[in-house]
Amino acid sequence: MRPKAKHPFDVRTPNDLDRIGQAVGLPVGPRTGRTKEKKEWYVLLNFLKGAIPAGMFNLPISVRSGTPPDEPDFVLFRGDATVGWIEITEATDEADQKGMTAFERSGKSAALVGEFGGRFPDGAARPGLVWAADVAASITRKSGKAIYQSARVPRHLLIYPNSNASFLLFDQDDEREAVDDLRTEVIKYDGRLTLLVNGCAVHILGGYLICIDALGEMRLVTRADR
Repeated sequence: MRPKAKHPFDVRTPNDLDRIGQAVGLPVGPRTGRTKEKKEWYVLLNFLKGAIPAGMFNLPISVRSGTPPDEPDFVLFRGDATVGWIEITEATDEADQKGMTAFERSGKSAALVGEFGGRFPDGAARPGLVWAADVAASITRKSGKAIYQSARVPRHLLIYPNSNASFLLFDQDDEREAVDDLRTEVIKYDGRLTLLVNGCAVHILGGYLICIDALGEMRLVTRADR
């Protein structure tokens, strides 16, 4: 029997993350019929697989789904003390999403990026520029949410790029270049993104790398599942 959404899971070692994934029904499965909750667990667990060895969170901790609107998607705690809030959001484009769904429904096993709709049907010379713009836009879309409200709890926004732009980043080198593009994109906002997030740390789960503190030091670690 699958646990209820608010059921807490204990993480005593990194190996527990795979056990939690099985308990919540991962892998995610096809786009048609997948749940938002399962996708969020996928993003969270793959982030923690890199963030815990990188020293962001000390074990043991426990994790549960949050209770909106006063809490974000996930709450990390140790005993009675909350040690972190994590909100999940996608960096994407509506047309790209429709194209992905159309591709899945086509029954084809492979297709070119944009073949079924969305951006870049003819490719892109610098997809990292659009990837960076998508990431910045995803930060602004969370304006007014609990994750940006002042709190004594450490807050984290976790961004998952899932778009035609992200599909055109084929390896770690491409993603490193995209993160460099993000540095330039952040500068364009002239400090407005930092003011908006109000002390919330921003991280990115890329296809190959995790970017820790995307509005600050932009430390890169390799995804544990790659």
